[in-house]
Amino acid sequence: MRAFTHALFISQFSHVAIATPTEPRSSPGLCVKSCESSLQSLRFFDASPAASSSQQACQSRLSLSSRYLCLGLNCGEETRDQALRHLNATCYDSFGSFIPTFKTDFADEEIAGLRRIHKNDSFGPANPLDGVVIPSPEFFSVWFDTLDASEYARRHHYLYGIGVMAFWIVVAFVGVSHKAYLAISRMYCSQNRFTSVGIRSHTSSWFKRHVTIPATFGYRCAQNVWWATVPPRIQTITIVIFLLMNVIFNIHGYRIIDESLYFSTPTKQILRYVADRTGIISFANFPFIWLFGMRNNLALWLTGWDFGTYNNFHRWVARISTAEAIIHSVLYTVLIFMNGGLNYYAWWFTMWFWNAGQMATIFMCALLILSMYWIRRRFYETFLVIHIGLSILILLTMLGHVSIFNGEYDALFWAPAIIWIFDRMMRLLRIIIFNPGQWSTTALASYDDSANIIRLTVPTDAALYKPQAGNYFFLSILDDSNSWESHPFTVASISDQMLQKMEGSEESLPLLSSPVATPETHSQYTALEARKEHMTFLIRPYDGFTMRLRDMLAEEEANPRPLRILVDGPYGHTQRLHEYHRVIFIAGGSGVVVALSYLTSLCKQMETPTKIDLYWAVRESAFAKDVLSSYMLSTEVKAAIDTGRLSLQLYMSSQLESLATDTLPSRVQQHIGRPDIGSVIIAAARDTQDGNMAVVACGPAKLADDSRLAVVNALKGGNHHIDYYEESFAW
Repeated sequence: MRAFTHALFISQFSHVAIATPTEPRSSPGLCVKSCESSLQSLRFFDASPAASSSQQACQSRLSLSSRYLCLGLNCGEETRDQALRHLNATCYDSFGSFIPTFKTDFADEEIAGLRRIHKNDSFGPANPLDGVVIPSPEFFSVWFDTLDASEYARRHHYLYGIGVMAFWIVVAFVGVSHKAYLAISRMYCSQNRFTSVGIRSHTSSWFKRHVTIPATFGYRCAQNVWWATVPPRIQTITIVIFLLMNVIFNIHGYRIIDESLYFSTPTKQILRYVADRTGIISFANFPFIWLFGMRNNLALWLTGWDFGTYNNFHRWVARISTAEAIIHSVLYTVLIFMNGGLNYYAWWFTMWFWNAGQMATIFMCALLILSMYWIRRRFYETFLVIHIGLSILILLTMLGHVSIFNGEYDALFWAPAIIWIFDRMMRLLRIIIFNPGQWSTTALASYDDSANIIRLTVPTDAALYKPQAGNYFFLSILDDSNSWESHPFTVASISDQMLQKMEGSEESLPLLSSPVATPETHSQYTALEARKEHMTFLIRPYDGFTMRLRDMLAEEEANPRPLRILVDGPYGHTQRLHEYHRVIFIAGGSGVVVALSYLTSLCKQMETPTKIDLYWAVRESAFAKDVLSSYMLSTEVKAAIDTGRLSLQLYMSSQLESLATDTLPSRVQQHIGRPDIGSVIIAAARDTQDGNMAVVACGPAKLADDSRLAVVNALKGGNHHIDYYEESFAW
């Protein structure tokens, strides 16, 4: 069995197993420890039988002389004298007295005649030594090799634990550098605003076509693959590199020796070292697991990447950390059974740190299973509660597990805890800043059954900032039974003008408002009109939170209802779409809100030649009618349509759902069926050959994947200046 283990280990770690141990004189610290360890178990005649080994080292002249000789013969005079000075100070601090005078003048003949201590020699309190002794060269060498191998592994434990954290710092630095590069490019290329986006070269086109934009494997990216989702290729490459680093860090950096005084066999050396390494690296991943899972993420602010990117990093770092925790637990369990069997294994459960570690591993496994895409997608609120609860338990049990190290690893507990507390404080601060003095905000909400959409209008005049296009907010409905829940919604429109009056024609009503006006409804809108500035959310009800909100509003018979809400935001980044010659929005259903949030600001910039195309696939004709009629009232949008800068292409699911021609605003083209996204984007890329183009997709997962693939194909077709933006909430 031993021969087999050796062969197996050498095949995997040959460069480690044959490493040459450090020479004693080149490693003073290890040399001193080797002498101390060689003499530690010995008892001398001139020390009290009840004295501890440390007391004997400070009080026994025979012990001191033995140490003096061992250090001088193996470590050199300088190391010997320094070690004895340190021992003298330690003895005074511990016992209040310095070491006594002891014999140091030994002739060579006298040294040659001293007793040599070997590995299996035993001199305990019942059989104390009555003279000075020296560890045999073989015994000293075994101790030195044992300590050297242990220290080598321990040093790599810390080095590689820091390494997995340094990896993400490097990744963030790359993102910051790219962001700075774009900023500098805009500064120096101000004479041509369009050259600021990306690098106009075949190299950048190849990089976007093969690395940054495509799905990892061909097509599916937003859509789930079996029970999981697969990140975009650039994220997958980053995750794979991190995974390989973890694998290498867990199998590299060991010195396995034939004879160790800590472990009886090479197999036990391997088990112990790898168990320690996987446990340390697993814990070292914790700060970034928590950081990447927070809304208020310093790395997100610095790099400008979206939350979905860091959410993918969060999941995969957690999965890798969990795998390492499982390996850590399994290897320690095997090692314990090898050392003492079932009774010895049962004894370990009498210790709190062991139980805490077992619970932490179990909680991590449970969290991994309960975070599968299928569960996240169908039971998001339940998943979120369990996720937070188990995360807290994992942190607390890990703190208990490392409690035996006297604070050595406590920083890996406090870092995630501080990150979590900081995120909660920032959420609270954002809520306060949105409505100082009151915190909660009164919004108006209505539900249109025919359009199957909820409209939520939130006043923003009290906010200390102005929402921007592309921003999203987390909303909590205080009037809801689950008021503690908060969910993200993208702003559909931002207005600094008063809402339309209730009097007048149906076309002048606010989007999705009820044509049935009541005195109460009128007073509610009048109160909101006085606030002037507001933002609007269009929310599609599915299940859970949005379904409860729909039911709440349906009871009001479609009349707008005031709701008390908490607004946490803004989040997200406003894309610099005005810097492109052409912007194409591909929207599905309520995903049109992303396009709507940008349309007004893009159309206002009449001095720019940006051409805008909106391709919108929608099922409910009532929803399409309300959106089109409301946004055609905007002067800027009308002017953009009239001048041909804005093209609106409406795709209905069937002829039965189509709108009557006279109800459509001018220049809005209606189609039956789904858009051929590939043909649309390739044709647009061909028409914009001399300029740059942005494609913005928001809608169902299949629509997003179709858009991503179409952009990749368009890049292959020759237009090297296309950028792709996907606006979606990642479950």
